[in-house]
Amino acid sequence: MAKPVSQRGFARERVIEAALSLFAERGVNGTSLQMIADHLGVRKAAIYYQFHTKDDIVLAVLGPVFDDMARLVRIAESISSPDSRRDATISGFVELAVRHRRIGSLFYGDPAVIALVQAHQEFEEIADNLRELLVGGTHDIGTRVAIAMITAGVFGSTAEPHLQDVSDADLHRVLLDCAQSLLRSPRSAAAHLGG
Repeated sequence: MAKPVSQRGFARERVIEAALSLFAERGVNGTSLQMIADHLGVRKAAIYYQFHTKDDIVLAVLGPVFDDMARLVRIAESISSPDSRRDATISGFVELAVRHRRIGSLFYGDPAVIALVQAHQEFEEIADNLRELLVGGTHDIGTRVAIAMITAGVFGSTAEPHLQDVSDADLHRVLLDCAQSLLRSPRSAAAHLGG
């Protein structure tokens, strides 16, 4: 007899929570399905019942982040003014990074996660669309560098262990202020570079 859906959903959440704890300690590559099973005090078969591979667990963790990114892209694309579109995208990006800061802190810069995202075209397309919205219609060097600094800085700040005591609201406010300031400054930097 099959287990009730709610019980299976709860079991999946327990596996994800255990995996997140171990990913925080050991990274994705340093965590095995057996370690997750041991952490939960179950046999490995119980993990396989929920997820076929460790990558499936990582994808289950990343899914809500990319769902939020896709929603942000849809909203931003519906805004006709390029400046307003970029402002909305930056604001939404900062909010998304802060909301998912626990996940970001585990996966920021993890080569295994980067490879997994790159292997899933739907995730890559969402990330590319978001990047394009952030850069906007202008592709000058100053704007491109500023956007790279903003995206790396926002995710890096949410992952920074020394900032874990900063509340989400304060982190959101400061990151948004910094991102907006940085985005205003590349025009003068681009003028020094000749475009």
